[in-house]
Amino acid sequence: MAHIVFLRAAAFDLTAGKPALAGVPASAPLSAAAAAIPSSPDAAVAVWREGASPLAPAAATVVGLLSSLDVVAFLASHRAGGGTDASAMKTPAGDVVPREQAVVREVEPDARLIEVVELMKQGAKRVLVRKHITDGCAVSKQPFAPFYKAPLKITGTPRAATPQTIRRSPSSSTFAYDKYCCLTREDIIRFLINCLGALAPIPLLSISSLGAISRSYCHVEASSPTIEAIWKIPSDPRVVAVVQTNKDGAHVILGEISAHKLWKRDYSAAADAMARLSALHFATGIDENGAAPASASGTGIRARRGEVENDIVPSPRSMRFSSRKIGFSASFASQMVPSHRKNIVLTCKTTSSLAAVMAQMLAHRATHLWVTEGDDSEEPILIGMIGYAEIFNAVTRGVLLA
Repeated sequence: MAHIVFLRAAAFDLTAGKPALAGVPASAPLSAAAAAIPSSPDAAVAVWREGASPLAPAAATVVGLLSSLDVVAFLASHRAGGGTDASAMKTPAGDVVPREQAVVREVEPDARLIEVVELMKQGAKRVLVRKHITDGCAVSKQPFAPFYKAPLKITGTPRAATPQTIRRSPSSSTFAYDKYCCLTREDIIRFLINCLGALAPIPLLSISSLGAISRSYCHVEASSPTIEAIWKIPSDPRVVAVVQTNKDGAHVILGEISAHKLWKRDYSAAADAMARLSALHFATGIDENGAAPASASGTGIRARRGEVENDIVPSPRSMRFSSRKIGFSASFASQMVPSHRKNIVLTCKTTSSLAAVMAQMLAHRATHLWVTEGDDSEEPILIGMIGYAEIFNAVTRGVLLA
């Protein structure tokens, strides 16, 4: 039955109310991109190339997606080299964004859902759906929604009350006669979870039986300097596990360093902590600041089940990174590790159903879940992770792209 959903549903069916692709030009200062990230999906904003040919596809003008983790890592590296945040924020966004091929793709409205999913399985994180002006799905006549705001104030002085929006120059507004709706991978998961009946029995099967667990994940020891972790960050998902290695070589997950965790943070304060602190201290500072939502199956054990409903959506304002709370000694840190479950990490079990994983990711707007095994009475052992790619591979198994 799953093939019916993917072969009969079209990209047009998912575009109702979807906005244009938010982004900034490559020449915009990093401060403009950082200001746009909190209101962008997946904690990342598009950076587009200016001066593109009017005949070029809209998606081809995107040079990459700049995430919150990229911004914090760049600021931390700049500090390590003796620079200041003020000077780093003036750096063109195009010089900071990771150059990735085909992270944004473009399809026609009648493209089948399976075609959109296949593009995402190949690495696309956004898919632009071309629309006619009369369709009215997008709020702009441009494929991109400019987020070019006034530079961030690093000195702590109040920001201007009304940020200015700078219009794109005629050379960069090359698609004024088309409208584009932007589909994200989260949009696809949200659509699929409303089609569980048609997808049966796949959503009811365990992720282990579906082979939907990725055993290759990036990790860093809890005692390692956080700045070392930025060289291990994979392109997708943008996350590194903070682990403690047992004598038998198994990993116990204590936290994570990810774009999702840094999504709505104070990037300057987070960069200061990243440059100075260990991975465990850094991860603790992120979570103990009170913004990370509690997980219904959170690493371990003591998830605050009654608070999940109220903590799903983070505050829209940027939340300050609390380095004051993580300035304890190494000896005290070693005593804290066994009770480190306050550091909420979104997890699931190997026996969790695919539907439950999808629901948990949507509830927390997460790009991934860590997969653990073990009883609640013992330390959960990290065995892998599941993200968008694993979910898409599982639900499209047996669906042929004719």
